[in-house]
Amino acid sequence: MTAHPTRPRPRLAVAGIALLVSLALAACGASGSGASQPPATASDTPAVVVDLGTLTADASKDGQMVTTQGSFIATGDTAQLCSVMLESYPPQCGGGSVRIVGEVPADVLAAMDSTKNEPDLAQATWGFVDVTGTYRANGAGGGPTIELGTIALVPAGG
Repeated sequence: MTAHPTRPRPRLAVAGIALLVSLALAACGASGSGASQPPATASDTPAVVVDLGTLTADASKDGQMVTTQGSFIATGDTAQLCSVMLESYPPQCGGGSVRIVGEVPADVLAAMDSTKNEPDLAQATWGFVDVTGTYRANGAGGGPTIELGTIALVPAGG
C-alpha cells in the first residue's frame, strides 16, 4: 500500500472564514442607524397566561400583561370576567371575577348569547372568552380589573 501524504490545510483560509462568519453575525445584531433599540413597552411584552382563579387570588401580576379565559358577562355598562357562571337565565357571575375596562368590539358582542330580544328579562350578554390586557389588582372601583387589549370568543368545545 502506498501512503498518501496528508495535505496541510491552509491556516489563512480557515482564519478568513472565521473572520467572515464573525463579521456577518455582528452585522445581524447591529442597527442600521447605529441607534440602540427602544426599551420594551407593556404592549411589546408577551402576556403571561394565567388561570382566572389564580389571578384574582394573587396580586403579584399587578401591572402585567396577562391572558386568561373565563365567562364574560355584561349587564348595563359593566362587563366582567367570571371564574364561574351561575346557571340562572340570564346567567350571573359567580366565584372570582375581574372587571373588564375598555370597549368590547361590537362583532365580539354580536357573536355572544344575549337577552336583547327578550325585553321582559334583565338585559345581559355572555359567552366564554379569551382576554388579554393589563391586570390591575386594585383597579377602577378598588377591585381587580383587566384593561382590555384583546378579547375573542372561544368556540364551543375549544
